Amino acid sequence: MLRLVLLIMLLMLAIFGIVTDLVAKKTGRRAADPVGDAIRSIAKPFQGADRIAPGIGDAIDRVDAELAELVKGEKAIGAPPSAATANINLSGADFTGARAPKSVYAGAIINETQFTTALLDGASFEGATGAGAKFVKARMAAANLSAAMLPRADFSGADLKGAALRAGDFSGGDFTGADLTNASLSAASIEDAVLARAFAPGGQFVDALAARADFSGTDLRAARFAGADLRDAVFAGADLSGADFAGARLQGADLSAAEGLTAEQIAAACGDASTKLPHGLTLTPCE
Repeated sequence: MLRLVLLIMLLMLAIFGIVTDLVAKKTGRRAADPVGDAIRSIAKPFQGADRIAPGIGDAIDRVDAELAELVKGEKAIGAPPSAATANINLSGADFTGARAPKSVYAGAIINETQFTTALLDGASFEGATGAGAKFVKARMAAANLSAAMLPRADFSGADLKGAALRAGDFSGGDFTGADLTNASLSAASIEDAVLARAFAPGGQFVDALAARADFSGTDLRAARFAGADLRDAVFAGADLSGADFAGARLQGADLSAAEGLTAEQIAAACGDASTKLPHGLTLTPCE
C-alpha cells in the first residue's frame, strides 16, 4: 500500500515536470527542475531504510496481505473491537450480522448491545456484563459465556450447541427456540427465564437456579438437573426422557404434562403439596 502511494506521487510529479518543461520551451526560459528536487527530497529519508530496518519491506507486505483479506471478506466483518485486554464498553452498539467467530470479548460491558444473527461460534464473553443484550438467532456454538452477568438477555432462536454458560446470570432471559444441545448452564441463574420450545438434549443444568423458569415444549432428553432449584418451574409438554433430577428441588413445579418422566428419575428429588406430577408419580417432601 505504501509503495502504491509513493508511485502515485512520483507519477504526479513526473506529469508536473513535463508541463513545466513545455512551458519553459515556449517562453524560452530555462526550465527549473522542481520535480527532481522534490523526488530527491522524498527519496532521501528512505535511502538506507532496508539497512536500518531490514524487515520494513516484509512488514509492508504483511499489511498489504491483511488488507487484501479484508477486501475479500475473510476477516471479521462488522465485528466489535477485541476486548481481550480490557473491559471495553460496547453498550448500545449494533453488531447485527457481524462475523466474529472465536473473538474474545471477556469482561465487555454490553448493555442493550445488538448481536442479532451474528456469527460468534467459539467466541468468548466470559465475565461480560450488561442487561438486555440481544443475541437473537446468533450462531454461538461452543461459545464461552461462563460467569457472564447478562440478565434479560435475548437468545431466542440462537445456536448455543456446546456453549458454556456456567455460573452466569441469565435471569429473565429469553431462550425460546434456542439450540442448547449439550450446552452447560450448571450453577447458572436462569430464574424467570423462558426456555420454551428449546432444543436441549444433553443439556447440563446441575445446581442451576431455575425457579419459575419455563421449559414448556422443550426437548430435555438426558438433560441433567441434579441439585437444581426448580421451584415453580414449568415443564408442560417437555420431553424429559432420561433426564436426571437427583437432588433437585421441585416445590410448586408443574411436570403434570411432561413426557417421558419416570418414578426413577425423580426418586432422589423432592417437592411439596403444590408440585404437579404425571398421574401415578410421587415425590419425597423437601425438608
